[in-house]
Amino acid sequence: MTSEPEVATTEPSTARQRDLVALLVALVLAVVLARIVSTLTLRGAVPGPVLQVIVGDVAVWVPLVFGIIWVVRRTGRDLFGRFRIEIGDVVFALGIVILTRVFDAVLALTFTGTTGLVPPPSLGTPDVGLLLVSAIGIVLVSPVLEELFFRGLFQRLLAAELTPRTRWLAVLVTAFLFALAHLFLGAATTTLGGFQVFLTTFVLGLLTGTLVAMTNRVGGAIVAHVLFNAVAVVATWPR
Repeated sequence: MTSEPEVATTEPSTARQRDLVALLVALVLAVVLARIVSTLTLRGAVPGPVLQVIVGDVAVWVPLVFGIIWVVRRTGRDLFGRFRIEIGDVVFALGIVILTRVFDAVLALTFTGTTGLVPPPSLGTPDVGLLLVSAIGIVLVSPVLEELFFRGLFQRLLAAELTPRTRWLAVLVTAFLFALAHLFLGAATTTLGGFQVFLTTFVLGLLTGTLVAMTNRVGGAIVAHVLFNAVAVVATWPR
């Protein structure tokens, strides 16, 4: 695994450490705001399912965006140059999606006896507006923001603080935080469901993090994350 040229040094940096702390604060804030919005929604303070989804998403996205802007503006790193996607990135991304989806299906079958990738039962005509708003957030916005935040910034900054021999820990730690965040933000209603969410997102984070570390590009990880979420949306779309 390699690192970005501008963060290749193994010397500790106070500025990088501040950036890491800023990203962690943004992540905690996203979780706290999401929990607050969830509580308000349950109490009926946020009217309408579409608005509830939008407010819930924005509560998570805004802190992540501010964290990204804080680091990029202060350091002047060119994130956009890392969006380049090559054929090899797409091939690896497809492999990541297949492996992670199979892993998730095996967990679901073990815990519940079903893969969970089936349309939920519904009464009447589904709310198309709600489905579209949810899908856009899940498939497009969240994967891009999360990959920029976790793999594009946090993992690279953490890797720069480690020695070449221990740099793999950056992938591991970032994947753990990624999974932990999804556990707190997830809609799992059971302990086994939460455990499944944690394990699946941890594996997804490990694989996308490894791809970023190998290629020095975040584009492939974004493609993998988008496709991973898209599979769930398509499979569970009401029919």
